[in-house]
Amino acid sequence: MKPPAYYKKKEQTYLKHFFLERYLETVAFHIGYTHQQFVYVDCFSGPWQSADEDLADTSIRIALDKLNYVHEALTAQGRPPTISALFIEKDPGAFRTLQAALEQHSHSIKTTALPGAFEDNIPAILEHVGRTFTFFFIDPRGWTGFAMDNIRPILRHQPGEVMVNFMYDFVNRFVNYPALANEQSLDRFFGTTDWRDIRDATDRETASIRKYLEQVRKVGGHTHVTSTRILKPLHDRAYFHLAYATRNPKGIIKFRDVEKQAVKEQDAVRASAQRENRETRTGQSELAFEATQELSSTIQQERAQRLPEAEARLFTLLKVGPVPYEKLQPLILELPLVWNTDFNAILMRKYKEGHLRIDGLAPKQKVPKPGNIIRLP
Repeated sequence: MKPPAYYKKKEQTYLKHFFLERYLETVAFHIGYTHQQFVYVDCFSGPWQSADEDLADTSIRIALDKLNYVHEALTAQGRPPTISALFIEKDPGAFRTLQAALEQHSHSIKTTALPGAFEDNIPAILEHVGRTFTFFFIDPRGWTGFAMDNIRPILRHQPGEVMVNFMYDFVNRFVNYPALANEQSLDRFFGTTDWRDIRDATDRETASIRKYLEQVRKVGGHTHVTSTRILKPLHDRAYFHLAYATRNPKGIIKFRDVEKQAVKEQDAVRASAQRENRETRTGQSELAFEATQELSSTIQQERAQRLPEAEARLFTLLKVGPVPYEKLQPLILELPLVWNTDFNAILMRKYKEGHLRIDGLAPKQKVPKPGNIIRLP
């Protein structure tokens, strides 16, 4: 994908593409090894506002380039997969650009473009993917066009995973607007009227994404749901969340691994955007400092809130009874900004303090692993 410079004034899009590219590679490799067939579906393709004539700064090219890379790598290993990509776009002009882009791409990946609205195309999408493992990417320009009840068949497709751009900035803007049409639109978006409780929440953002994930889990029958937060480039507020649903515990682990990379990239991109903004306002140049391993104070503060949540969830689960490490791990990693190193560190610290037991822990074993049983003393 293109470097951040191509995404000036839309750094949040760069970060979304950064996350998509890395997770798509992970899931495509994994499915290529286990299922041999994989379908990627971009439900709101665009392209929109591309600054590159080859569309290298769009989800279309990012997905195709990465899927071709995976196809070539698996083929070189003697495991040639069948990978295809399906793109849906309702705007006629954007659809023509999409078709032209697909005609020019490498044909190791079979591509199909469907014109029209995503919701109207859901029967055709499901017929196209059949029973193949499918990764659905739902990335609209706002918060309409993918009502919860309408996308139910997509969420329930098996085997498969879903990533949705939860446009919190839009939701937050309209959640207090009392017009009946607006409230009915949000009813459709969340798939419930219970979203009104969000209005009185102390932390509206957390309440909003939790409500949405709760509905995705319920409607889709997913074992695990989670999200990651993309901040506004110039402000310490969320632009959107990438909501994610899977039935495979490995999906949550890989999602968190990508998040760990993405927050470091986000810190660097936002620091650069904020420096350029100050230079524009003051007319004075500033030195650009090298990125450090240290996370920004914004991310550190959020992690400082999440890690105690992880510890509390751990002991809540253990009160029910002993839990195998591999069952416990994805349940803890559903919490944003809680990574596998954090999970292992919590377990070992509490083990040394005598607050839990780890059955099967070998004398020289530094961290727990699958096969170990975690229990209260």
